Amino acid sequence: LILLLLFGATATLTAVLLWPSGEEEVIRRRAAAIRRQATSRRERRRLEDEEMAQPFVRRVVAPMLERLAASVRRRTPSRVQTALERRLQQAGNPFTPLHFYGAKLLSVAVFGLVGFLLASPRLSSQPLSGILVIGALILLGMRLPEFMLSRMITTRREKIDRALPDVLDLLSVSVEAGLGLDGAIQKVGEKFPEPTSGEFRELLKAIRLGTPRAEALREMAERTGVADMRTFTAAVIQAEQLGVSISRV
Repeated sequence: LILLLLFGATATLTAVLLWPSGEEEVIRRRAAAIRRQATSRRERRRLEDEEMAQPFVRRVVAPMLERLAASVRRRTPSRVQTALERRLQQAGNPFTPLHFYGAKLLSVAVFGLVGFLLASPRLSSQPLSGILVIGALILLGMRLPEFMLSRMITTRREKIDRALPDVLDLLSVSVEAGLGLDGAIQKVGEKFPEPTSGEFRELLKAIRLGTPRAEALREMAERTGVADMRTFTAAVIQAEQLGVSISRV
Protein backbone atom coordinates (compact mmCIF):
# COMPACT_ATOMS: atom_id res chain seq x y z
CA LEU A 1 0.00 0.00 0.00
CA ILE A 2 2.85 2.36 0.89
CA LEU A 3 4.59 1.54 -2.41
CA LEU A 4 1.37 2.13 -4.32
CA LEU A 5 0.83 5.50 -2.63
CA LEU A 6 4.45 6.43 -3.23
CA PHE A 7 4.15 5.54 -6.94
CA GLY A 8 0.93 7.54 -7.28
CA ALA A 9 2.40 10.57 -5.58
CA THR A 10 5.52 10.41 -7.78
CA ALA A 11 3.42 10.14 -10.96
CA THR A 12 1.22 13.07 -9.87
CA LEU A 13 4.23 15.23 -9.00
CA THR A 14 5.88 14.39 -12.33
CA ALA A 15 2.71 15.29 -14.26
CA VAL A 16 2.39 18.58 -12.36
CA LEU A 17 6.02 19.47 -13.04
CA LEU A 18 5.78 18.56 -16.74
CA TRP A 19 2.43 20.33 -17.28
CA PRO A 20 3.11 23.49 -19.30
CA SER A 21 2.45 26.85 -17.77
CA GLY A 22 0.13 29.41 -19.31
CA GLU A 23 3.02 31.19 -21.05
CA GLU A 24 4.44 27.92 -22.35
CA GLU A 25 1.01 26.93 -23.72
CA VAL A 26 0.74 30.27 -25.54
CA ILE A 27 4.24 29.81 -26.99
CA ARG A 28 3.42 26.26 -28.07
CA ARG A 29 0.23 27.37 -29.84
CA ARG A 30 2.01 30.24 -31.60
CA ALA A 31 4.81 27.91 -32.72
CA ALA A 32 2.26 25.45 -34.13
CA ALA A 33 0.50 28.29 -35.96
CA ILE A 34 3.81 29.51 -37.40
CA ARG A 35 4.64 25.97 -38.58
CA ARG A 36 1.22 25.70 -40.23
CA GLN A 37 1.69 29.09 -41.88
CA ALA A 38 5.13 28.14 -43.15
CA THR A 39 3.80 24.86 -44.55
CA SER A 40 0.83 26.57 -46.21
CA ARG A 41 3.14 29.31 -47.53
CA ARG A 42 5.46 26.74 -49.09
CA GLU A 43 2.48 24.86 -50.52
CA ARG A 44 1.01 28.11 -51.84
CA ARG A 45 4.35 29.07 -53.39
CA ARG A 46 4.63 25.64 -55.01
CA LEU A 47 1.10 25.91 -56.45
CA GLU A 48 1.82 29.43 -57.70
CA ASP A 49 5.02 28.24 -59.41
CA GLU A 50 3.11 25.37 -61.05
CA GLU A 51 0.39 27.78 -62.20
CA MET A 52 2.88 30.30 -63.60
CA ALA A 53 4.58 27.50 -65.55
CA GLN A 54 1.37 26.88 -67.50
CA PRO A 55 0.74 28.69 -70.82
CA PHE A 56 -0.98 32.09 -70.71
CA VAL A 57 -4.04 30.76 -72.55
CA ARG A 58 -4.62 28.01 -70.02
CA ARG A 59 -3.80 30.22 -67.04
CA VAL A 60 -5.79 33.35 -67.91
CA VAL A 61 -7.92 32.96 -71.03
CA ALA A 62 -9.45 29.53 -70.25
CA PRO A 63 -10.70 30.42 -66.71
CA MET A 64 -12.13 33.71 -68.01
CA LEU A 65 -13.93 31.88 -70.82
CA GLU A 66 -15.26 29.30 -68.36
CA ARG A 67 -16.70 32.03 -66.13
CA LEU A 68 -18.29 33.78 -69.11
CA ALA A 69 -19.64 30.47 -70.43
CA ALA A 70 -21.11 29.62 -67.03
CA SER A 71 -22.81 33.04 -66.97
CA VAL A 72 -24.22 32.49 -70.47
CA ARG A 73 -25.44 29.01 -69.53
CA ARG A 74 -27.26 30.33 -66.44
CA ARG A 75 -29.13 32.79 -68.65
CA THR A 76 -29.96 30.22 -71.35
CA PRO A 77 -33.52 28.77 -71.25
CA SER A 78 -33.71 25.19 -70.00
CA ARG A 79 -35.36 24.08 -73.25
CA VAL A 80 -32.32 25.26 -75.24
CA GLN A 81 -29.95 23.58 -72.77
CA THR A 82 -31.83 20.27 -73.04
CA ALA A 83 -31.67 20.41 -76.84
CA LEU A 84 -27.93 21.12 -76.72
CA GLU A 85 -27.31 18.23 -74.31
CA ARG A 86 -29.21 15.90 -76.65
CA ARG A 87 -27.16 17.05 -79.64
CA LEU A 88 -23.92 16.60 -77.70
CA GLN A 89 -25.07 13.08 -76.82
CA GLN A 90 -25.69 12.33 -80.49
CA ALA A 91 -22.19 13.61 -81.26
CA GLY A 92 -20.69 11.23 -78.67
CA ASN A 93 -20.22 13.88 -75.95
CA PRO A 94 -16.95 15.29 -77.37
CA PHE A 95 -17.15 18.08 -74.79
CA THR A 96 -19.43 19.44 -72.07
CA PRO A 97 -22.11 22.11 -72.62
CA LEU A 98 -19.94 24.56 -70.69
CA HIS A 99 -17.03 23.98 -73.08
CA PHE A 100 -19.38 24.41 -76.03
CA TYR A 101 -20.55 27.81 -74.74
CA GLY A 102 -16.90 28.76 -74.14
CA ALA A 103 -15.97 27.78 -77.69
CA LYS A 104 -18.88 29.82 -79.00
CA LEU A 105 -17.80 32.91 -77.05
CA LEU A 106 -14.20 32.50 -78.23
CA SER A 107 -15.34 32.09 -81.83
CA VAL A 108 -17.49 35.23 -81.63
CA ALA A 109 -14.60 37.21 -80.10
CA VAL A 110 -12.08 36.06 -82.74
CA PHE A 111 -14.40 36.64 -85.70
CA GLY A 112 -15.53 39.97 -84.26
CA LEU A 113 -11.90 41.09 -83.94
CA VAL A 114 -11.13 39.97 -87.49
CA GLY A 115 -14.23 41.81 -88.73
CA PHE A 116 -13.18 44.98 -86.91
CA LEU A 117 -9.67 44.80 -88.41
CA LEU A 118 -11.09 44.26 -91.90
CA ALA A 119 -13.74 46.96 -91.60
CA SER A 120 -11.72 49.61 -89.75
CA PRO A 121 -10.57 51.37 -92.97
CA ARG A 122 -14.23 51.69 -94.09
CA LEU A 123 -15.73 52.82 -90.79
CA SER A 124 -14.88 56.47 -91.42
CA SER A 125 -15.88 56.65 -95.10
CA GLN A 126 -18.54 53.89 -95.32
CA PRO A 127 -19.70 53.15 -91.76
CA LEU A 128 -22.72 51.09 -92.83
CA SER A 129 -20.70 48.62 -94.93
CA GLY A 130 -18.11 48.35 -92.15
CA ILE A 131 -20.80 47.56 -89.57
CA LEU A 132 -22.30 44.98 -91.92
CA VAL A 133 -18.92 43.26 -92.33
CA ILE A 134 -18.40 43.14 -88.55
CA GLY A 135 -21.97 41.88 -87.99
CA ALA A 136 -21.63 39.20 -90.68
CA LEU A 137 -18.38 37.89 -89.21
CA ILE A 138 -19.82 37.88 -85.66
CA LEU A 139 -22.81 35.90 -86.95
CA LEU A 140 -20.41 33.49 -88.67
CA GLY A 141 -18.52 33.11 -85.39
CA MET A 142 -21.77 32.27 -83.60
CA ARG A 143 -22.74 29.67 -86.20
CA LEU A 144 -19.36 28.00 -86.64
CA PRO A 145 -19.48 25.86 -83.43
CA GLU A 146 -23.05 24.84 -84.32
CA PHE A 147 -21.92 23.81 -87.79
CA MET A 148 -18.98 21.81 -86.40
CA LEU A 149 -21.26 20.05 -83.91
CA SER A 150 -23.76 19.21 -86.68
CA ARG A 151 -20.92 17.81 -88.77
CA MET A 152 -19.77 15.62 -85.87
CA ILE A 153 -23.32 14.31 -85.39
CA THR A 154 -23.67 13.52 -89.11
CA THR A 155 -20.31 11.72 -89.26
CA ARG A 156 -21.12 9.64 -86.19
CA ARG A 157 -24.56 8.71 -87.49
CA GLU A 158 -23.08 7.63 -90.82
CA LYS A 159 -20.57 5.35 -89.07
CA ILE A 160 -23.29 3.70 -86.99
CA ASP A 161 -25.60 3.41 -90.01
CA ARG A 162 -22.92 1.72 -92.11
CA ALA A 163 -22.07 -0.74 -89.31
CA LEU A 164 -25.67 -1.64 -88.46
CA PRO A 165 -26.16 -4.43 -91.10
CA ASP A 166 -23.05 -6.23 -89.84
CA VAL A 167 -24.21 -5.68 -86.25
CA LEU A 168 -27.56 -7.34 -87.04
CA ASP A 169 -25.74 -10.20 -88.77
CA LEU A 170 -23.50 -10.81 -85.72
CA LEU A 171 -26.47 -10.57 -83.34
CA SER A 172 -28.42 -13.09 -85.43
CA VAL A 173 -25.52 -15.55 -85.64
CA SER A 174 -24.77 -15.23 -81.91
CA VAL A 175 -28.39 -15.80 -80.87
CA GLU A 176 -28.74 -18.77 -83.22
CA ALA A 177 -25.54 -20.22 -81.72
CA GLY A 178 -27.20 -20.28 -78.31
CA LEU A 179 -26.19 -16.95 -76.74
CA GLY A 180 -28.77 -14.79 -75.03
CA LEU A 181 -29.42 -11.29 -76.29
CA ASP A 182 -27.16 -9.76 -73.62
CA GLY A 183 -24.32 -12.07 -74.63
CA ALA A 184 -24.84 -11.19 -78.30
CA ILE A 185 -24.78 -7.48 -77.43
CA GLN A 186 -21.50 -8.04 -75.57
CA LYS A 187 -20.04 -9.65 -78.71
CA VAL A 188 -20.98 -6.54 -80.69
CA GLY A 189 -19.25 -4.37 -78.08
CA GLU A 190 -16.10 -6.48 -78.43
CA LYS A 191 -15.91 -6.92 -82.21
CA PHE A 192 -16.87 -3.53 -83.66
CA PRO A 193 -14.97 -0.23 -83.68
CA GLU A 194 -16.20 3.02 -82.20
CA PRO A 195 -18.75 4.54 -82.09
CA THR A 196 -20.88 1.41 -82.65
CA SER A 197 -19.18 -0.69 -80.00
CA GLY A 198 -19.40 2.16 -77.47
CA GLU A 199 -23.15 2.48 -77.92
CA PHE A 200 -23.73 -1.25 -77.43
CA ARG A 201 -21.39 -1.33 -74.42
CA GLU A 202 -23.37 1.56 -72.94
CA LEU A 203 -26.58 -0.39 -73.65
CA LEU A 204 -25.23 -3.47 -71.86
CA LYS A 205 -23.97 -1.38 -68.95
CA ALA A 206 -27.42 0.21 -68.49
CA ILE A 207 -29.11 -3.22 -68.55
CA ARG A 208 -26.67 -4.61 -65.97
CA LEU A 209 -27.25 -1.61 -63.72
CA GLY A 210 -30.94 -2.44 -63.60
CA THR A 211 -32.48 -0.37 -66.40
CA PRO A 212 -35.26 -2.34 -68.15
CA ARG A 213 -34.03 -3.57 -71.52
CA ALA A 214 -36.81 -1.81 -73.45
CA GLU A 215 -35.97 1.51 -71.81
CA ALA A 216 -32.22 1.01 -72.40
CA LEU A 217 -32.87 0.25 -76.07
CA ARG A 218 -35.01 3.38 -76.46
CA GLU A 219 -32.27 5.47 -74.81
CA MET A 220 -29.69 4.07 -77.24
CA ALA A 221 -31.91 4.90 -80.23
CA GLU A 222 -32.43 8.42 -78.88
CA ARG A 223 -28.69 8.79 -78.20
CA THR A 224 -27.66 7.84 -81.73
CA GLY A 225 -30.47 9.57 -83.63
CA VAL A 226 -30.17 6.95 -86.42
CA ALA A 227 -33.52 6.08 -88.05
CA ASP A 228 -32.59 2.43 -88.71
CA MET A 229 -31.45 2.06 -85.10
CA ARG A 230 -34.91 3.22 -83.98
CA THR A 231 -36.49 0.60 -86.26
CA PHE A 232 -34.20 -2.12 -84.89
CA THR A 233 -34.81 -1.25 -81.24
CA ALA A 234 -38.57 -1.03 -81.80
CA ALA A 235 -38.54 -4.50 -83.41
CA VAL A 236 -36.56 -6.02 -80.52
CA ILE A 237 -38.84 -4.42 -77.92
CA GLN A 238 -41.96 -5.66 -79.74
CA ALA A 239 -40.47 -9.17 -80.07
CA GLU A 240 -39.77 -9.32 -76.33
CA GLN A 241 -43.27 -8.10 -75.49
CA LEU A 242 -44.91 -10.64 -77.84
CA GLY A 243 -42.53 -13.51 -77.00
CA VAL A 244 -41.24 -13.84 -80.57
CA SER A 245 -37.77 -15.35 -81.15
CA ILE A 246 -35.08 -12.67 -81.39
CA SER A 247 -33.27 -14.61 -84.16
CA ARG A 248 -36.43 -14.59 -86.30
CA VAL A 249 -36.77 -10.85 -85.81
